[in-house]
Amino acid sequence: MGGHGYSGWWGHMGGPKHRGVVTYQLSPYEMKTNAHLISKGTHNFFRRTSSQLGYILPGVFLFWAVTHYGKKRH
Repeated sequence: MGGHGYSGWWGHMGGPKHRGVVTYQLSPYEMKTNAHLISKGTHNFFRRTSSQLGYILPGVFLFWAVTHYGKKRH
């Protein structure tokens, strides 16, 4: 059932050559991963969280109400 023979090592499988494939990569030494983490990070966290509260709170309230009703009734 297996393959019909050795097809080659990774990158040299013997298939058609790829053309027009472009890849980009950033060097980890050029990225500033922790730049402005405290000053802008906390502001963005609260801004993004507060913008989602209208979507999250109704579900949380409904879950709490159903749970409270179920515990009270049974």
